[in-house]
Amino acid sequence: MTEAGTYEVNYSTTMTAAVATTITLAVRVDGIDVPSATISRALAVGTSSLFNGSTVVTLAAGNVIDMALSALLAVGITLGSGVNATLSVKKLD
Repeated sequence: MTEAGTYEVNYSTTMTAAVATTITLAVRVDGIDVPSATISRALAVGTSSLFNGSTVVTLAAGNVIDMALSALLAVGITLGSGVNATLSVKKLD
């Protein structure tokens, strides 16, 4: 972020796992998971699942925001077709 302030963060992705396992999607600030924007879900093989949400965070100038996936097991992930992941950040003040 170039300016400090309060931001609304919206995130979404759809994915399918090649192996049954628990997948975690996290929005991160400077590599640290934002607790209010972290979703863990057990996925069955071949079942598509939507991970999405919205949160409000306070950011400092220079913070880097991203999304990351992690799993309990090594697993192949197939993202949804078309726009397969979105992350939007809107300054509120």
